[in-house]
Amino acid sequence: MTAIFGAFVVFGGVMGYVKAQSKASLIAGSITGGLLLLSAFLIARGMTAGAILGIVVSLLLIGQFGPSLKKKMKVMPNLLVVILGLVTVATLVVGFFN
Repeated sequence: MTAIFGAFVVFGGVMGYVKAQSKASLIAGSITGGLLLLSAFLIARGMTAGAILGIVVSLLLIGQFGPSLKKKMKVMPNLLVVILGLVTVATLVVGFFN
Protein backbone atom coordinates (compact mmCIF):
# COMPACT_ATOMS: atom_id res chain seq x y z
CA MET A 1 0.00 0.00 0.00
CA THR A 2 2.83 2.38 0.85
CA ALA A 3 4.47 1.85 -2.55
CA ILE A 4 1.17 2.47 -4.35
CA PHE A 5 0.61 5.68 -2.37
CA GLY A 6 4.20 6.78 -3.04
CA ALA A 7 3.88 6.20 -6.77
CA PHE A 8 0.57 8.08 -6.80
CA VAL A 9 2.11 11.06 -4.98
CA VAL A 10 5.08 11.23 -7.37
CA PHE A 11 2.70 10.99 -10.34
CA GLY A 12 0.51 13.73 -8.83
CA GLY A 13 3.51 16.01 -8.43
CA VAL A 14 4.50 15.49 -12.05
CA MET A 15 0.91 16.13 -13.20
CA GLY A 16 0.78 19.32 -11.11
CA TYR A 17 3.89 20.50 -12.90
CA VAL A 18 2.61 19.54 -16.37
CA LYS A 19 -0.84 21.09 -15.91
CA ALA A 20 -0.04 24.20 -13.86
CA GLN A 21 3.74 24.57 -14.29
CA SER A 22 3.92 24.20 -10.50
CA LYS A 23 7.52 23.53 -9.50
CA ALA A 24 6.34 23.30 -5.89
CA SER A 25 4.06 20.37 -6.79
CA LEU A 26 6.88 18.62 -8.59
CA ILE A 27 9.34 19.09 -5.73
CA ALA A 28 6.90 18.26 -2.92
CA GLY A 29 5.46 15.28 -4.80
CA SER A 30 8.92 13.93 -5.59
CA ILE A 31 10.16 14.29 -2.02
CA THR A 32 7.10 12.91 -0.22
CA GLY A 33 6.48 10.22 -2.84
CA GLY A 34 10.15 9.25 -2.70
CA LEU A 35 9.98 8.99 1.08
CA LEU A 36 6.92 6.74 0.80
CA LEU A 37 8.73 4.54 -1.72
CA LEU A 38 11.73 4.41 0.63
CA SER A 39 9.33 3.45 3.41
CA ALA A 40 7.96 0.57 1.30
CA PHE A 41 11.52 -0.60 0.59
CA LEU A 42 12.43 -0.54 4.29
CA ILE A 43 9.22 -2.37 5.22
CA ALA A 44 10.05 -5.07 2.65
CA ARG A 45 13.44 -5.43 4.38
CA GLY A 46 11.67 -5.92 7.71
CA MET A 47 12.79 -2.61 9.19
CA THR A 48 10.46 -0.92 11.68
CA ALA A 49 11.76 2.48 10.60
CA GLY A 50 9.98 1.97 7.28
CA ALA A 51 6.57 1.75 8.94
CA ILE A 52 7.28 4.78 11.11
CA LEU A 53 8.45 6.80 8.10
CA GLY A 54 5.36 5.78 6.11
CA ILE A 55 3.02 6.76 8.94
CA VAL A 56 4.69 10.15 9.45
CA VAL A 57 4.73 11.06 5.74
CA SER A 58 1.14 9.87 5.26
CA LEU A 59 -0.05 11.93 8.23
CA LEU A 60 1.78 14.99 6.87
CA LEU A 61 0.06 14.57 3.51
CA ILE A 62 -3.34 14.12 5.18
CA GLY A 63 -2.62 17.27 7.20
CA GLN A 64 -1.78 19.17 4.03
CA PHE A 65 -4.66 17.97 1.84
CA GLY A 66 -7.37 17.50 4.50
CA PRO A 67 -8.11 21.19 5.14
CA SER A 68 -8.04 21.86 1.41
CA LEU A 69 -10.57 19.04 0.92
CA LYS A 70 -12.85 20.66 3.49
CA LYS A 71 -12.81 23.95 1.57
CA LYS A 72 -13.10 22.50 -1.94
CA MET A 73 -14.47 19.01 -2.41
CA LYS A 74 -12.08 18.16 -5.23
CA VAL A 75 -11.61 14.49 -6.01
CA MET A 76 -8.21 15.03 -7.58
CA PRO A 77 -5.88 15.34 -5.77
CA ASN A 78 -7.42 16.20 -2.37
CA LEU A 79 -9.87 13.35 -1.82
CA LEU A 80 -7.59 10.68 -3.27
CA VAL A 81 -4.61 11.77 -1.18
CA VAL A 82 -6.68 11.82 2.01
CA ILE A 83 -8.24 8.40 1.33
CA LEU A 84 -4.97 6.77 0.28
CA GLY A 85 -3.23 8.39 3.24
CA LEU A 86 -5.80 7.06 5.71
CA VAL A 87 -5.68 3.57 4.19
CA THR A 88 -1.87 3.62 4.28
CA VAL A 89 -1.78 4.75 7.92
CA ALA A 90 -4.34 2.13 8.92
CA THR A 91 -2.43 -0.61 7.07
CA LEU A 92 0.88 0.39 8.62
CA VAL A 93 -0.50 0.72 12.14
CA VAL A 94 -2.17 -2.70 11.96
CA GLY A 95 1.01 -4.21 10.52
CA PHE A 96 3.11 -2.48 13.16
CA PHE A 97 1.19 -4.11 16.01
CA ASN A 98 1.10 -7.58 14.45
